[in-house]
Amino acid sequence: MKETKTAIAATVLAVLFLGLVYFVKNTAVQKSNQKVLGSNFVQTQNLQASQSANPKESTPHAKSIISNEPATLASGYCLNVPVLMYHHIQPNEQAKAEGHAFLNVDASVFDSQMAYLSQRGYNSITADQLAQALKNKSSLPPKSIVLTFDDGYSDFYTYAFPAVNKYNLKANLMVPTGLVENSGYMTWGQLKEISSSGAGFIYNHTWSHANLGNAPLEKIDYEISTSQKQLSAYMGQNPDVFTYPYGSMGATLTSYLAKNGFIAAFSEIPGTYQCDSFLLSLHRTRVGNSQLSAYGI
Repeated sequence: MKETKTAIAATVLAVLFLGLVYFVKNTAVQKSNQKVLGSNFVQTQNLQASQSANPKESTPHAKSIISNEPATLASGYCLNVPVLMYHHIQPNEQAKAEGHAFLNVDASVFDSQMAYLSQRGYNSITADQLAQALKNKSSLPPKSIVLTFDDGYSDFYTYAFPAVNKYNLKANLMVPTGLVENSGYMTWGQLKEISSSGAGFIYNHTWSHANLGNAPLEKIDYEISTSQKQLSAYMGQNPDVFTYPYGSMGATLTSYLAKNGFIAAFSEIPGTYQCDSFLLSLHRTRVGNSQLSAYGI
C-alpha cells in the first residue's frame, strides 16, 4: 500500500514537472513571437511613414513606371520626366481617309490633352533642357514634361502648333530633313515660323527617315550628317539631340552619335525615368486617343 502511494506521488510530480516545462517553453516562444511581431510592426510603421513622406514611391503609377524599366537601366543620375511621343495630329476621319489613323491623335483630343497639362501645372521643356540636366546632374522645374512630334507632318502646323501656342507649351519636332517640302510634310518656311515663335524646337531625325539600327557606317554617316547640314543651312541650327526612326538602335549607330557631338537620343522604349546612364536611349511614352491620365500623366 505504501509502495502504491509512493508510485502515485511520483507520477503526479512527473506530470507537474512536465506541465511546468511546457509552460516555461510556451511562454518563451510567445515572448519570442511577440518580439518578432513587434519588430515587424515597427518595420511596417517605418515603411508606411516612408511611403507617406515619398508619395511618388507608394503610388500605383510610380510602381508601374518602375516595373516598365529594367533595374539595370535605372541607374546613375535620374529624373522622372515623361517624354510624350506624337506623330499625326488631325481629325480622325481625315486620318482614316489618308491611311494613317494608327499614328493619329484626333485634333480635339490633342487640344484637351494640352489643356490638361496646362491646368495641372506641367512645365513643358525642350529636349535640350532634359539632355543638359542629365548630363550636368542638375534639376529641372517641377512637373517637367517633353512633348515630341516625329516626322514633320504638315498636320502639325495646321492642328498641333495652334494648340501648343494656345496653352503656352513647347513642342520638339523630330524632322527627317529630306522629306521637308514633300506632300504631307511641312515646308522650311513653316519650320522657321515655328522655331522663331519660341514654341517649337527642331531636331535631327535623319535625312530620309531611314532605319539605321543595322545600317553600315557609311549609311549612318550620310543620313545624319546630311540632315545636320540641312538644319544648319535652312534653320541656322546644329542640334545635338537625335531621335531614332522606328526606335531602331544599334551599337554602330550609338557609337557614331557619341563620336559626332550628340549628347542624347530618344528611343521608343517606354518609361518616364530618364537617366544619365542611358542618355543615348532616352525613354518615351507613345500617346493615342485617350486622356493623358490614362498614361499615368
